[in-house]
Formats: sequence, structure tokens, C-alpha cells
Amino acid sequence: MNFETKFDEFRKIIENRIKEATQIFEPIDLYEPYNYFMAEGGKRIRPALTMMACGAAGGAPESALDCGVALEIMHNFTLVHDDIMDKSDFRRNRPTVHKKWNESIAILTGDAMIGFAYRLIPNHKRYFEIIQTFTNGLIEVCEGQVYDMQFNTSQNVKIDDYIKMIGKKTSALLETCSVIGGLVADADDKIISGLRNYAKYLGLAFQIQDDLLDMIADEKVFGKKVGLDIQEGKKTYLVILANERAEKPEHRELLDKYYNSNGLSAEYVPKFNEMFVELGIFDEAKSKIAEYFRFAEEALKELADNDCKKMLLWLLDKLNNRNY
Repeated sequence: MNFETKFDEFRKIIENRIKEATQIFEPIDLYEPYNYFMAEGGKRIRPALTMMACGAAGGAPESALDCGVALEIMHNFTLVHDDIMDKSDFRRNRPTVHKKWNESIAILTGDAMIGFAYRLIPNHKRYFEIIQTFTNGLIEVCEGQVYDMQFNTSQNVKIDDYIKMIGKKTSALLETCSVIGGLVADADDKIISGLRNYAKYLGLAFQIQDDLLDMIADEKVFGKKVGLDIQEGKKTYLVILANERAEKPEHRELLDKYYNSNGLSAEYVPKFNEMFVELGIFDEAKSKIAEYFRFAEEALKELADNDCKKMLLWLLDKLNNRNY
């Protein structure tokens, strides 16, 4: 099986269902921004993951389509509200909802998305568990966002704090997708636990990898300039680890300036690069990413071999080989 082709097939099914899901067009100030934002596209990893997890657990992938689309709508709700909180003018090279309309419309659009998502979840023999998992995932994402906001003003963020934050902000929704896929397939607890752990470690690896790519990626492949996290003052895995290890006066001076200024201009990015190399931060980040990808792979060992399980392993390999 060509997994790239199969993934594209899933995406086409997902896109068609997203277009079908909301055929109401009034009031226009609610549905126009909703359709505008949902039409942005994106990789649709979350609904595809829901379908793959269902198939890997022995179900028909298409039976998890509506749950997957519900999770994609929920994910987009978080993005609409994140853009407001971050005061972002653009997302994927288009004006954000609050810039194209206004903040009130953006807040209402995000709120409505949650309603659309719940309404889309179909009746199922394990409906209560699916709803409970969906709700817990939503709460965890919000908790992760709060932790992330708290980091902006904290001078003492530790690696454990960071892992906890990305576990909620990034991994929790992926876990929710995998678990719900397993529930739709009516899988047993052992299978669902394996799917949950797969998604957990996939999310942790992906986020640390993003932090690393921001510093050392090929800009043409990565699709954006490197070093933006430094300019925005983010407490990334790299920065936090360097802050825990740095002893040299020049390193301490650079990090103290960074923390006190909530970010530094582009001219400081090479200095951070040099410090990260000297402290072995890049190597340790790569080692941690590889460890998490390995844990994700091991989590699937309880699942019987089938094409969707192979797709989950293919996705791991695809993400693990993003260009450094």
C-alpha cells in the first residue's frame, strides 16, 4: 500500500465532510467567518489520525470520520481563540478572523465551533465514553494554553514544567483522536492504552522537534525563517535546557537578557546557536525526540498488524524525518 496516497484519500474524504457539516448560512456574521477559517485547509492530521486509529484497532476507518471532523473543528476553535490572545494578524498567510471581522465575531465563531463539534459526534454504543474523552481533551488543551501563557512571565520554568505543558497543549488532542478512534472500533482497554501512548509520545516528539527545527532547519524546507522563537521570547525546550545548564558568564548574560526582555532581535540568533552547540543542547534535543518516537512505536506492539497500524508507523517515520 502507498501510505502517502492513502493519507491523501483520507484528507479528501475529510475535506468533503467538513464542507457538508455546516450548511447553514445565517446569520452571515457567524457562518461566513466559520467557513472562511475551516476552508484554510491544513494537514488534517487529527481527523486522519482518528480514522487510522480506528482502523488499527480493527474498525472501519470511515466509521470514525464524523468524530475525526469534530476533533478538527475543536482544534480550529483553539486556533481562532489563540489568534485573539496572541494578537496575531495572519494565519497561513491570510488575515485571522479577529482582524478580518472583529474580536467579538471571532470569539462567537470559536464558541460556535465547539457546538458544531459536539453536534457532529454520532450516536454510538460507547457514546458516553466518546463524549467524556472529547470533553477531557478540550479541557486539557485549555489547561495547556494557560500553562504556556504563564511561561511568558515566569523566570523559572523547568524542563518538567515544559513537558507537562506540551503534554496538554500538543499531545492531549492527539491522544483524544487516537482514543476516540479506538472507542469507535469498540477496542478493549489494552488496545486503547496503546493508541493513547502512541499519540502521547508522538505529540511530545513533534513539539520538541518543532523547537529544534526553528533553530536549525533549512528555511526553504521549513517554510519560515529560523530563529523566530528567539525573537518572540518563547520558553522552548532548547532555551529551558540551556538555562538549566549554563554556567559561563557570557551564557548567563545572554539568557538573563533574553528572559528579562521577553525575546531578542534576529542578530542574537547566531549567539544562541553557538551557545546551544557548546552546551550540547541540539544533540540532547535530537536524542529526546528519537526516544519519544521510539516509545510511540513500542506503544503499538499490542495491536494486530493491519494496514492502518502500518500507516501509524509510516506517520511516525514521516514526522521523524522532517528536515533538520
